[in-house]
Amino acid sequence: MRKNAPLWRRGRYALAGLKSAVRGEASFRTELGAAFLGIVLLVLTGAPLLWWALFILLMAAILAAELLNTAIETLADRVEPERDPFIGRAKDLGAAAVFVLSLAAILLAVCLLLAFFQGGADFAPPF
Repeated sequence: MRKNAPLWRRGRYALAGLKSAVRGEASFRTELGAAFLGIVLLVLTGAPLLWWALFILLMAAILAAELLNTAIETLADRVEPERDPFIGRAKDLGAAAVFVLSLAAILLAVCLLLAFFQGGADFAPPF
């Protein structure tokens, strides 16, 4: 990648990274599947716009964290292919970041369902 490349070229690099993640990372594909299920849930409940915004922000954070975690793991494996406790810790911390965001997504879904079943069609977020 050339430093200060035009925006369109940098966009191509980003799309290549997404393509690589979809093809090579089972976790990324699983998270995309979870995003699809989240969209189905939002559609079926007729969720207000604020729920959609929260969902989009959280799913973008999860996917971005997974991409960063994959980048860390790829670089770490290249630098030190043998088992190393410091590299292992870095990988574990990256995985923990994705895990924390995934738990937040599950809690968001629970809140959405609670609000839906308690408030009917005109439910609003619980805050």
